[in-house]
Amino acid sequence: MMKRILLTAAVVALAGCSLVRHHNRSSNPYENPFYGQFLNTGSGLDVQIRNTVSALREHPQSAPLHNQLGQLLVQKGFPKDAEREFERAINADSNFYQAWYNLGLIRASHADYSGAERAFHRTVRLAKGHSEALFQLGLIEEKRGNDDAAIDYYAKALRHNSAILDVRENPQVLDSKLMPLALIRNYEIQHARQAGRYLDTPLGYVAPAMQEKAPSPQPTPQQIVPPAAPATDSSKQPSLPKTTT
Repeated sequence: MMKRILLTAAVVALAGCSLVRHHNRSSNPYENPFYGQFLNTGSGLDVQIRNTVSALREHPQSAPLHNQLGQLLVQKGFPKDAEREFERAINADSNFYQAWYNLGLIRASHADYSGAERAFHRTVRLAKGHSEALFQLGLIEEKRGNDDAAIDYYAKALRHNSAILDVRENPQVLDSKLMPLALIRNYEIQHARQAGRYLDTPLGYVAPAMQEKAPSPQPTPQQIVPPAAPATDSSKQPSLPKTTT
């Protein structure tokens, strides 16, 4: 009986130690990450991942490091782990719009359009006029069949950054069939702004309200007329004595 009790206690103790070790591993995701077993020592990308993981062990609340690791894991082919890193980046700094944008991209890549839309909207709120995020919102609306909303987003993106049309800068522009309509919408807006003839301010213009307060203009020297000589009255002049010859 005593042996059975001791055996049970030993099993419980071992199980407890195992749980503690498991808890310690899970509480530090960079101690032995799943993707670590796929890293080769000679690869440049793998070296960058290892170095970033080592840095995160020292600085677990660094949003830029989480964002960097997420980008590297995308290149390595671990999108789920990358998404988790982008989420950790914005948990560390909710104003880090680069991580919001990257989170939107990774969510859109596996058709989580609602989650991607929230991330892109947050990007635009934090970085006004973020052309790439506006373009991505247009793609989402186009996939949903909301053509008018998509064209509006595309047009806004183009007004902020015309390089959106360059396939070398933005390969996804080929995924849209509505870009020509976005260009037409922008043309209509620009035409309305530029078609009218704007009038210049007249030279020397003074507002009527200011004319009453303005001092009277001083005459120029040419306008000043010298006073006339006083007129003479001959009747009051003394008469000269007459001379006789």
